Amino acid sequence: MLAGCSDQADGSPGSSGTGGSAAGGSAAGGSGAGGSGAAGGASSGGGGAAQGWPPGNEYSWDGSWSPADGDFPLAGLLDDEYFDGHSDGQGNPTPVLPPGEWDWDDGNDDLANWHNFEANIGSFASLADGQQHHYGWRLVGVASDVDFSGAAAYFEGSSGTDRIDLGPAGELHSYGAGQLADGPDELVFDRSWSLDFRTGSSLVGSARDNDLVIAGCGSHPDGSFDIETTTIHTGPGNDWVFVRDLSRAGIDLGNGDGGLTSVIDPNDGDDLVVLRGNAHDFRVMGGGGDDVAVWYVDDHVQTQQWLGPNFFGGGGWGNAVWGDDGADRLVLVVPSTTTIVTQPPTPTGAVLVMGTDGQLVDDPPTAGDPYAHYCVECEASTTGRKTMIIEYRSADDSVFTGYFFVTAFEQLQLGVGAGARVYDIDDVAGSVAENDQATAFEPPVPPASYCD
Repeated sequence: MLAGCSDQADGSPGSSGTGGSAAGGSAAGGSGAGGSGAAGGASSGGGGAAQGWPPGNEYSWDGSWSPADGDFPLAGLLDDEYFDGHSDGQGNPTPVLPPGEWDWDDGNDDLANWHNFEANIGSFASLADGQQHHYGWRLVGVASDVDFSGAAAYFEGSSGTDRIDLGPAGELHSYGAGQLADGPDELVFDRSWSLDFRTGSSLVGSARDNDLVIAGCGSHPDGSFDIETTTIHTGPGNDWVFVRDLSRAGIDLGNGDGGLTSVIDPNDGDDLVVLRGNAHDFRVMGGGGDDVAVWYVDDHVQTQQWLGPNFFGGGGWGNAVWGDDGADRLVLVVPSTTTIVTQPPTPTGAVLVMGTDGQLVDDPPTAGDPYAHYCVECEASTTGRKTMIIEYRSADDSVFTGYFFVTAFEQLQLGVGAGARVYDIDDVAGSVAENDQATAFEPPVPPASYCD
């Protein structure tokens, strides 16, 4: 089942869709999920109408990119060496390729890395419009479900649209240099592990970089996970990430310098992440812009004592913790009857919300990794803002999150659809207050064809 694609959390009505302003646009009480930027359209690759998924166009999944004739040819679309089909030493034409490290012995132009990639992963079909303007690449796998590892590291991403659909059982794993660079890229896979992957980074460019990631196509009623020991960095632009069944994983929507948790990407926009299925021991970092994080908590089949996530509106360490001036919203998809309590113990059918004392509580296991390091409880900002503690216990007691930590989010929403309630977070006082003027966010649902 597609991450975020069909089943709703117990007690919550189905989403009605959006279509309006960018993904974070409603975080300060605005118009919901939709608008310019990340809340764009029906995938050019996925196809088909879906809930809250506005139409895209030929060039981009969200309709955000409509190049003019004068924009072509696109710089950065082709490899620096294999761009024109020139003859090799034996008089045979060389392939026309996207940017990559395609020679094992560059001096001999042996294309050994490309032959490895082609044999074990697949080839690339060029994407061209009706005027034969080349605007991107589509991976054509050697199988319907691709194992994107090993030779995958030779591909460096292009400045245009890169469509990397690994199939409904595709795997992405075992390397840390994955990069799709500029452009409105699409990345679809089912399983991942031992992975650090970037769909974008201002270090390599930030043009038209609204990316779509769908991670996890299956469901696991046994409480197991498909997305493990994985970090996805989406970098600049307005990005949407749909992930299902993750554990010991991170979703970085806008950290800078390739994903450093202490830096916010200066070109990050309004991002959205939707978390479905089983979700345990994960981090979400929003970076810049107005971001929305949606967690279908009641999806979880609990096999662990605590779930242990951390949500950051900005970055996870240093100046990036309080350096985001956007308005961010955390949406917990729980029954609309869920009550709020302000001190433990948390009863069934309730959410606990309370403040912390503003003292730094580090996470020692991540301290040596600048792309993962975060504070569990962050040091108070100069204006007195502090990390919030939230805990949820379902009405039937089947899900009990334990404490989880929310830093630099401005709003909390409980439920979706009729009866959803939005609260303003006062993280100086450590409290929340209902905002009956705010519009509830309705999570979009991707076209099911992405995981067909």
